[in-house]
Amino acid sequence: MALVRVLARDWVFEVEGTAGTFVPVGGLHTFGLGGTKVDTDTTGFDSEGCAEHLVTERAHSLTLSGFFIEDLDTGARDPGQKIIDELAIKIGAEAIGNFKLTSPGGTVYTFSGSVEPAEVGGGKNDVTSWGATITINGKITVS
Repeated sequence: MALVRVLARDWVFEVEGTAGTFVPVGGLHTFGLGGTKVDTDTTGFDSEGCAEHLVTERAHSLTLSGFFIEDLDTGARDPGQKIIDELAIKIGAEAIGNFKLTSPGGTVYTFSGSVEPAEVGGGKNDVTSWGATITINGKITVS
């Protein structure tokens, strides 16, 4: 098949729940997988006046934005959102969860990370917002 542009809505986002099973995160409308790097200056007298560096560290994060999902009869939450919200209040090693991101073509990105919750809210005519930023812990495995 030829290379094509893929729709963002066709990515699948999952968080590890109980018994090691991955649970989809519902209600999403935007995501962003980004990163930063740390450079160390390696410019020397022999660099002929041009800056040189080595990348010494990389960090990644995944931002998820969407709508707060709840069953109005029971109060039950979207299972994936609920797990992420529970991780967002934990401290120490318990605050690290496992995540899986699958592209429309089936490439799977797995990683662990901690959660920073986004503000939940909205105005009088809005659907309630929900979101989180996952700070990735270590390397991303691609398979």
